[in-house]
Amino acid sequence: MTAQLKKEWFISCIGWSAFIFFMSATYVLYDWSVPPAEEINNRPWWALQEWGLWYLLTPVVFRLLTQHHLANKLTKQKFIHILALMLCISMTYQAIFDFWILCDPIPYTVLYFAPTHPVVLFVLSYLWHTFLRPDKSVHHNTLEVESGNTTTQLSFNDITHINSASNYVELHTEQQHYLKRITLKQIEQQLPDSLFTRTHRSHLVNLDFVQRIQIKPSGSGLVLLKNGKVVALSKAFKPIVKAKLKHIA
Repeated sequence: MTAQLKKEWFISCIGWSAFIFFMSATYVLYDWSVPPAEEINNRPWWALQEWGLWYLLTPVVFRLLTQHHLANKLTKQKFIHILALMLCISMTYQAIFDFWILCDPIPYTVLYFAPTHPVVLFVLSYLWHTFLRPDKSVHHNTLEVESGNTTTQLSFNDITHINSASNYVELHTEQQHYLKRITLKQIEQQLPDSLFTRTHRSHLVNLDFVQRIQIKPSGSGLVLLKNGKVVALSKAFKPIVKAKLKHIA
């Protein structure tokens, strides 16, 4: 888990825990200060029941905003789409939960929560923009990776090639390799097209480390790197790679 991801989860857990505790304490103090006939008598877990969903949705909102921001795709339209999607998810879950668990009519639940959920999303977007939005200008030529218990910035220029590994990618340098929880498509969007090219659906290579390409009789091929490593070259990406490496091939 990267430092950015840890920060997103930390703010989510601490923020909602404090809010739920405050709301619960407020009602307890109110019941304590009024005559029994005027007590609200909410269940002790009522605040968690109404707001606990946001423990999970808040990190998702933060992650979507961060990923689109780093990929230079967080336009106003995309921002609205993300918040609208999360609003639909939160309202749908709340309506189903209240219908099955509390036997509340769906129209009543929608009417009850309709004013609050958009406000929550507005506050979350403000918190992300103020405290969590990564500064791309500081590390615009690096990727954040973990090595043991430490986090470091890996320069684009040090990466020789990248392999897809399910929900992770392997970032290879001449000295070692790192695992990063991200898809190959997502990381490709963060890398400069002038420096990296896709050679296969599972591989990216740094053009500066390419020594030559070798075409097989079948039409596919291999990309030979200067450090002796070999990366697969598929027919689909061969024309693009050859165009970029015409001075080598």
